[in-house]
Amino acid sequence: MLSLILLRQIAQLFILVFLGWAIVKAGILKSEDSRTLSMILLYIITPCVALNAFQLERTADTVRMMELSLLSTVILSGLCVILGGLISKPFHLDVVEAASVMYPNCTNMVLPIVIGTFGEDWVMYVTCYSIVQTVLIWTHARIFISGRHELSVRNLLCNVNILAILAGMLLFAFQIRLPGIVKGAFAQAGNTVGPVAMLIVGMLLADITPEVLRGYRQIWKPVLLRLVVLPVILVTIMKYSGLAALAPHGETLILISLLSAIAPSANAVTQFSQIFGRDARYSGLINIVTMLLCIVTIPLLAAYYQM
Repeated sequence: MLSLILLRQIAQLFILVFLGWAIVKAGILKSEDSRTLSMILLYIITPCVALNAFQLERTADTVRMMELSLLSTVILSGLCVILGGLISKPFHLDVVEAASVMYPNCTNMVLPIVIGTFGEDWVMYVTCYSIVQTVLIWTHARIFISGRHELSVRNLLCNVNILAILAGMLLFAFQIRLPGIVKGAFAQAGNTVGPVAMLIVGMLLADITPEVLRGYRQIWKPVLLRLVVLPVILVTIMKYSGLAALAPHGETLILISLLSAIAPSANAVTQFSQIFGRDARYSGLINIVTMLLCIVTIPLLAAYYQM
């Protein structure tokens, strides 16, 4: 039943992908106009979601649930990087392909699915995955893609999403409530995360032609590993790990962490590819193709976890 709900939620998001594609094809906007939406999503909408997610009453059960969510997140994130790197080697993937396998789009894609399926009270547990992945993105992923073994702690700590998450955790720890009007505004911003993210994907998709696809004949390799091979391994491990028994609603918490881990490839890989002279177009194409195909893989993997 849950897999059918997930399928419906993902299908709704892909209607928005079509609208984004249509508005570019109609000549109303250009594909590059999506950058403005990306900046709004990154610097306004996502931090609002993070801050609002921690506006929950702190109880013993809530703390235990957060601990389980963080534990499962650390395990899954570590497995994504380690196993993703290992299974990429036999397929002779380049840096962009391997990074696309290792890092999932754990925020833009998963947040609207979780909100639509479980409700806003569960967003905090998606944010737990974002905390760990953001740290990995700005450390391991940056070094891996750039080829430069240098680490900027300043860039990590000044990341607006990290700051929003840290602020949200402090508010939760000290049970500080945001004023009602502020919380309401943040909630309204959070409700746009899915539509805006999917419109961006649709606008980028409008520039993808058959000629472009033929230029990347090996794209099936990172797509297969990101959506099928690695997710099946992760779901199998978590299914039989026994971790769900450690906290109330453990099965749902593990599933939410899994949804983050089995999501399409991360947008951050494309952004770093642009910055460090890698093939950003190819990275973006992997991101778009995995986004389109996850409408099939995510519900099937969720059903496998619940079997």
